[in-house]
Amino acid sequence: MQNFTLAGFGNRVVAQIIDTLIVGVAMSVLIVPLFGLGGLAGTFDNDFAALLGGLAILPLLLIGFLGPIVYEVFMLSSPRRATIGKSLMKIQVRDEYGNGLTLGAAIGRTLIKYLTLNFCFLLWLWPLFNKEEQALHDLIVRDFVVRD
Repeated sequence: MQNFTLAGFGNRVVAQIIDTLIVGVAMSVLIVPLFGLGGLAGTFDNDFAALLGGLAILPLLLIGFLGPIVYEVFMLSSPRRATIGKSLMKIQVRDEYGNGLTLGAAIGRTLIKYLTLNFCFLLWLWPLFNKEEQALHDLIVRDFVVRD
C-alpha cells in the first residue's frame, strides 16, 4: 500500500460516529412506524397483546443486528469503497493492492469489526499501536483505510 496516505485513527472514529448516527436514525424511522410507540413502550392491555409485543421483539433484534452490518457491507463493497461517514471524512477502505474490497472481504471485515466491538471494545484501539494504523478487522482481511 505505497502511494496512499493512511486515514488516521481520529478520522476513522469520526466516520464511525457519523455512520452510527445515520444507521440509528434510519432504523428508528423504520422501526417506530412498523411497531408503534405503544409497543416499544411496553404498555399492553391484555395477555395476547403482550404476547404479540414480545414476539415483535424478535424482528427488532434482527433488524438491530443486521441493519448496520448490511449497510457497511454494501457500502464498502461498492465502487465508492466507503460508508457515508467515511465519504464525509474523505477516507476509503482498500485492499492491500489498492483495489476496493470484494463482497466476501467486506462481509468478513464487517463481521469481525462488529464481533470485536461487542466482545472487546479495546480491540478497536489496535490502530493506535500499529504502524499501518490497522485494526484487527483490517489485519485479518488485509485492508487499509486511506485518505481519498
